Amino acid sequence: MNYIKEALSHYNIDQESEVTFLRHNENMTFRIGTDYLLQIHEPVEGFHTQFIYEGADRMAVYETELRFQAYLKKQGMIIREPVENCSGEWITRLNNGITATVSKWIEGESLDKLELNDEYCYQIGALTADLHKCAKGFYGFPAIAYDEQQCERIREKIRERQESSRLNSVYFTAMQRACDAAGSSLRKLHDDFLMLHADLSLSNILITKSGLAAIDFSLLGMGHPMFDLATLFGNINGLHCRQKIAEGYRDAGGIFDYEALDACFVLTILGGITIHFEQWSKQDWFEGRMERWCRESFEPFSGGERLFADDFYLIHAG
Repeated sequence: MNYIKEALSHYNIDQESEVTFLRHNENMTFRIGTDYLLQIHEPVEGFHTQFIYEGADRMAVYETELRFQAYLKKQGMIIREPVENCSGEWITRLNNGITATVSKWIEGESLDKLELNDEYCYQIGALTADLHKCAKGFYGFPAIAYDEQQCERIREKIRERQESSRLNSVYFTAMQRACDAAGSSLRKLHDDFLMLHADLSLSNILITKSGLAAIDFSLLGMGHPMFDLATLFGNINGLHCRQKIAEGYRDAGGIFDYEALDACFVLTILGGITIHFEQWSKQDWFEGRMERWCRESFEPFSGGERLFADDFYLIHAG
């Protein structure tokens, strides 16, 4: 609570406002009263994203995030507006060096709390295409890059994890080979990169009275547009849902690249494992899921096989 009081003391916000905890992953997130959202940039224990930002000024990356959101809002997208602190700055540095940001609250319900239907899936696809169209005019630096260098960083982290893990070394070998294959594919696709949300999931999409809104851009970065679709396909189960998302994406002007989709799908899994390894590796389900990821995605992909069929069926699943 001391973090919250200190952060709010830098803003023209009623210090007696009710504070509601929302979640803690890469940030601690709170609703402040009825009008504001506070994010304190301190990840939950076991959530490791440091490697993603290697060599980057984190303050400057946060500024890119806020500038990107402001850019999208100017083009008509529903986006949380950042709030300046009393010094006229968007980012507040606390006494211990941790940073915090405040934005205006958007009233709505996240899709993970609702029953997903065809219309929602279609709208998710259309929202993603709109985000990509708007992003084409934005040039921001520094930012995370979901590219071949990111694959190399993940490969190095996988090697480090192998040294201290009791998991079968076969899994780590498969992941490293998949990293190499994804990096090789993304190297050829670099000309199509643009700024992405990079963490699209049902919990990061709100249904509002004006339509769907993407929230929590804290992992935004430069990458191929298929990375956002791959993230959605990994977070939303069911062939029919993927097909409706694809339909909405195409109808809103989005173009699919299956080579990029496969590479990005593998990269999203590898990134998730690397970020969450400390937490996931302690769970009973993890080794079985690793076996499936290797069999269904890593090994076929690194062997040159397609993962997604033209109808978005995962070819090697089952």
